[in-house]
Amino acid sequence: MTYPILFAVGVAITPWHELVAAFTVSNLLVIVSTVSALVATGFFVGKKIGMHPIDVAIVSCCQSGQGGTGDVAILTAGNRMSLMPFAQIATRIGGAINVSVSLLILGNFLV
Repeated sequence: MTYPILFAVGVAITPWHELVAAFTVSNLLVIVSTVSALVATGFFVGKKIGMHPIDVAIVSCCQSGQGGTGDVAILTAGNRMSLMPFAQIATRIGGAINVSVSLLILGNFLV
């Protein structure tokens, strides 16, 4: 019953005209490259340190999701709901670290 409720609420509150206008080639390129970099980094680092690389890649992917709802969607799609505690940590702490480091790097390029 959770999936139909999430779908109905999402459809009801989504501003569709703004969402469709945001799908430009440059935006899609940034989105795909960001998510691909997160997943690939998680996979190879997890493999290097002896963890299950797929699990690490999925948890790393949660950093690019939309908070807790994104974590649920990503982990459900990968059938890895047991990784929820790690995904929450990755979303909150890892996401904040990624944004902070990205802003510091971007600030150096713009000055």
